[in-house]
Amino acid sequence: MEYKLDIDNDLSIATKWPKKAKILFGTFLIISILAIIALIILVILYSKHSPDENSKEKENESTNPSIYDFLISKKTNLTYDEDEKIKNSFKSEGENYNENIGNLNNGLDYNKNARNVYNLYIPQTALYRKDKTVGVILWIHGGAWVGGNPENMEPFCLFASNQGYITASMGYTLLIKYFQDFNIYRILDEVTECIKSIKNELIKSGFKEDKLILGIGGYSAGAHLALLYSYLIQNINIIPIKFVINICGPIGLRIKYFYKLKSGIKAFDEAVMKDISAIEKAKEDGIIIPTIPDMQGLIYMNAFYGNKYTDEELNSMLYENGTINYEDENYKKMEKFDKNAFVTEIEDKHKLPTLCVYGGIDDVVGVAAFAYLKQKMDKDKRPYDFVYSKTEGHLPIIPTSKEGKEQLIKISQKIIEYCHKYFGY
Repeated sequence: MEYKLDIDNDLSIATKWPKKAKILFGTFLIISILAIIALIILVILYSKHSPDENSKEKENESTNPSIYDFLISKKTNLTYDEDEKIKNSFKSEGENYNENIGNLNNGLDYNKNARNVYNLYIPQTALYRKDKTVGVILWIHGGAWVGGNPENMEPFCLFASNQGYITASMGYTLLIKYFQDFNIYRILDEVTECIKSIKNELIKSGFKEDKLILGIGGYSAGAHLALLYSYLIQNINIIPIKFVINICGPIGLRIKYFYKLKSGIKAFDEAVMKDISAIEKAKEDGIIIPTIPDMQGLIYMNAFYGNKYTDEELNSMLYENGTINYEDENYKKMEKFDKNAFVTEIEDKHKLPTLCVYGGIDDVVGVAAFAYLKQKMDKDKRPYDFVYSKTEGHLPIIPTSKEGKEQLIKISQKIIEYCHKYFGY
């Protein structure tokens, strides 16, 4: 017994834990339990995510290059009509009402649609300027007013954001046939609502309302909208607009504005592009030819008008040789309505500095457009700069020649130069 007890006593002494070891073991046990609980909570939370949310997160990750993840905060598909309606400023008593042609949009406000979204890019460097002046550039996409998306302008947004400026790209109602109640003026109201929403979003992010200033720009049809907005809209001070960027923008829907170089002929020199008389002589000599037939011009005018005419009615506005009968009564109604969407034929209310970019072999807008725009800007005393890519077409931002690459550098430099000059930093 005593021997056994001696053995038991020896074992009990041998297996007795030091106090320090007990504390360590207890700590480890508590941490393990907490970790298991945390893991269970994470699993529950993850399971609550819908497949759509997960796929959307993955989509955002794939469309936002990793190199920008820590430089730029990108917010996508922000709506810019939070009250479900977009104010029609062109109705009677509206600030942009035109008494010569009546209620441009039937006097109605607009219901929300899926196109009323924008993407917002906030560079980290801008966050350090919350108490200082902050420049914002709003880009409007192209697509002949009937196509395109905000994502088309992401390269422009990322470029300017990497220089420290906040940028945004917006969508808008497309002028296609099933939107028969809408017209070109609706889009201008949508630009207004988008600017209001950008302002509210930035204020929520901590930026000062009275420190925000704006540049507005676009490509192709988007450039036309940016120009038109700066000419026609009464109130451009929601975020005060300081300049306009026009990249290959059409300036109206008259056929005379849409002339391109005849195939096989070298591009014009810059001086010719700026000279109306040289353009008109080139037309007479057959050096430049229309980019679109008259019927296509009527189709676009009809889209601006709200697609009120059928194809048969449009055909009735043409002579047998396919040219427009300018005395047709239906044509006159449409032209009266659309005329205020031709930037060369309306009053320039604000005369904002404008950067213009055109290609010498553009077969969409053509080489004639800038000459007529320059004539208008000179008449209005609107300051402007002109970057001419002689050997490039409708998209001079994707150069195909050495000269085009050099001009792309110049375009980039000019955009930042405008930011420095008119944003003040």
